[in-house]
Amino acid sequence: MASDRRRFLLSGAVLLSVLAVAAAALESVKDECQPGVDFPHNPLATCHTYVIKRVCGRGPSRPMLVKERCCRELAAVPDHCRCEALRILMDGVRTPEGRVVEGRLGDRRDCPREEQRTFAATLVTAAECNLSSVQEPGVRLVLLADG
Repeated sequence: MASDRRRFLLSGAVLLSVLAVAAAALESVKDECQPGVDFPHNPLATCHTYVIKRVCGRGPSRPMLVKERCCRELAAVPDHCRCEALRILMDGVRTPEGRVVEGRLGDRRDCPREEQRTFAATLVTAAECNLSSVQEPGVRLVLLADG
């Protein structure tokens, strides 16, 4: 009898462990942010224009209107996906065929891509759009590495 009870408890513990692993796997999939699934494709089109205007000095003559639209676009992206949306703005999305689509700010001699990237990383800050961005503890929004 005691042996059956131990087996039952052991089976229950194993089942709980399997369920915990499955729940963690589902949670990690849920936390992934995919364009077209978790937020629209190319969700920051106006932010592209705003970054170029602020960093390169080219674009619309009314940057505050462009900034407002950019901030609305960024606010529409779920907060846990904002870093990914900004990364796509800078680097685009690589298709299975290897093509880069969406976003992707270009490197120009008079407007280096690294300066654009540095500014894009500030879009969630209080000085720009004043939005939160959920990140893992100890991780900052860093868009400086080439994509």
